[in-house]
Amino acid sequence: MITPHKRFLRVLIIGFCTTLLPIFIFNFILLSDTLGNTKKVLLASQWQQQTRGITYAPTLSDTHLFKTLRLNDRLPEVNTVVFGSSTVLGITGQDFPDTLQLYNYAQTGNPLSAVIGEAEYIQQYASNVKWLIIPLDWSLGFIYQSGSPSDADLSLTTAIRQTQTVTKTVPLMDRMRDALSYPRISSLFEILNQIRHADDKIAAFRGYFMQDGSNDYRCTDGTPGKDFDTIHRGTCTGFRFDGSATFANSARVDNASALISTALSSNSQYYKNLLSTDGLPNLLFLERLAKLNKRSKENGGGVILFMPPLLPGLEAEFLRHPQLGSVLKKTKQKLKKWSRENEVVWFDAGQSEQFDCRAGEFLDQHHATATCYNKIFHQFWLNMPNPDRTITPFSAGKKQ
Repeated sequence: MITPHKRFLRVLIIGFCTTLLPIFIFNFILLSDTLGNTKKVLLASQWQQQTRGITYAPTLSDTHLFKTLRLNDRLPEVNTVVFGSSTVLGITGQDFPDTLQLYNYAQTGNPLSAVIGEAEYIQQYASNVKWLIIPLDWSLGFIYQSGSPSDADLSLTTAIRQTQTVTKTVPLMDRMRDALSYPRISSLFEILNQIRHADDKIAAFRGYFMQDGSNDYRCTDGTPGKDFDTIHRGTCTGFRFDGSATFANSARVDNASALISTALSSNSQYYKNLLSTDGLPNLLFLERLAKLNKRSKENGGGVILFMPPLLPGLEAEFLRHPQLGSVLKKTKQKLKKWSRENEVVWFDAGQSEQFDCRAGEFLDQHHATATCYNKIFHQFWLNMPNPDRTITPFSAGKKQ
C-alpha cells in the first residue's frame, strides 16, 4: 500500500527528473567545458589582441588570468595602469588625456592588499608605466582590512604556465551549485531557444556544446565581439580592448532610495565595514602607497588615488547618519591629511551626484558605469590639466 508520504515523494522525484534534472545535466556539460577552462581564457586573450574587440572569457567572477594575459600584451604600448576591483571597471581610456595610454587591470573582488602588490610589481618590471591609478574603497572595506600587501607575480611566463596546465579543477559541489544558479538556468533557456529557432539546429547545438567559442559578431557600435563562455552570448558583455567592462547585460538602478535604505541598515556590508576600524585606514597600506608615489614621481609620473563614486545620494545619507557620519568623516579627513603630507594626488568622487552622475549610471550602490566615470574624470582633468608635470595634491569633489 502506497502511503500519502510515499506518493508525495514519488511525485517529487518524478517532477525533479522531468524538470530540474535535464537542466542540471545540460548546464553541467556546459560548465565542464567552461568553468576554470584556462585554454579558453588564452584563446579569448589572443582573439582580443588580434581584433581589439569585446570578449567574454570564462568566467567574469575570476578574471585574474585573463587580465594578466591582456596586461602583458598591452604593456609595451601603455604608460598608465588602473588597478582595483570591479568598482573601477567602468574606467575607460577615453577618460584620460591622449598622452596617457591606459590599460584597466581591475579585477572582480580584487582588494587593496592585492592591488598594492600588483602596482609594486609593475613599477619594478615595467618602467614605461609611469602613472598608477588606484581606488581607495571605503564601501567595500578595502582600506580598513588588516594585514600587509601581498606580493604579486604578473609575469607572462607565469600566466602562460597557468594556461598550459590541465583545466583548473573546480570542486564538484561548486559546479553543481553553479549549474543550478539562476543566471545559468536563464542562459540555458536562451541557448535552447536560439538552437530551436536556428536554421541549422545541429550547427547551433555544436556552437554551444562543442566549439571553443561563439562565432564572431558585431556590437551595436561596430566593435567586433566574440564570447568564450556560453552565458550572455551575443550581447557584447565582457571586456573592451582597454580592459574596461561593458556591463552590457547588467540592469541599471531604477529605485535608488530603496538601495540607499538597504545600505544604511545595520546588517549591510557598508555599515559593518565603516565600523570595523572606527573609520581608520590601514596605515601600512598608506605607507606602501606613499612609497609607490615617490618612486613613480622619480620615474616621471605619479600615483592617482581616489574614492570611487557611489550611487547618487548614498554617501550623503551616510554622512548625515548620527553614528556613521562621524566615522566616514574621520576616514576622509585622515586620507586628505595623509595625501597632503606625502604629496599624493587624491580626490573624492564618493558623492557622484556632485559630478552629475545619475542613478541610471549605476548597477547597484557601488558599481558605476563608463558614462559616470567619464563625467568624473572630465572634472578631474580640469583641475589637473597637465599630467606630465609635477602636480600639487588636492581634493576634488565639488564642481567648480
